[in-house]
Amino acid sequence: MDKMDKLEIKIITTINSIGPTFISKLANRILENQNLVKESVKKLVAEKILERVENVMVSYKTKEENVVTKHRNHTYYKLTKKGEQLVKNINLEDIEVREAFKTYNKALQNILDNPEDEEEKDFYCVIDFPYSQEINIKNILKDEVFNMEKTYDNTVVFRGKVEKNKIEKIKLLPNVVVLM
Repeated sequence: MDKMDKLEIKIITTINSIGPTFISKLANRILENQNLVKESVKKLVAEKILERVENVMVSYKTKEENVVTKHRNHTYYKLTKKGEQLVKNINLEDIEVREAFKTYNKALQNILDNPEDEEEKDFYCVIDFPYSQEINIKNILKDEVFNMEKTYDNTVVFRGKVEKNKIEKIKLLPNVVVLM
């Protein structure tokens, strides 16, 4: 086996930490391009460090240290015995395993998978803000707000295409997070 690169180390340490997972979720967790993750996973499978999960049901760890079992809708990968041995020899202090970031999943993955899309007039973005800013956001977005996906929870989240100049105005508002 060749020396593992940083991406491969991130992949196996993350799977060791969270349990079996699928490529898009893994890419989001480690903030990497899905295609690069997919290629690295293929290499790790070929080297028998990772293997496909063959069961229809899969168990994985949640942030509360609970184990959840669910039907899998994707191709999941887990560590082999060889992979488990490799992880034991890695200094895990230098590797950050992030919590899943569901709210911003699409926007983050869009950035990671399409890093050269800067010339578009409209950008896919996620705008997360408190209820007190909703009227200000709607006044800036005008008609674009009708085409956006909206979620109302502890904060308000709008997702969709927005003109760059409007994004810049929104970023000036207090307590507003914009991911493009």
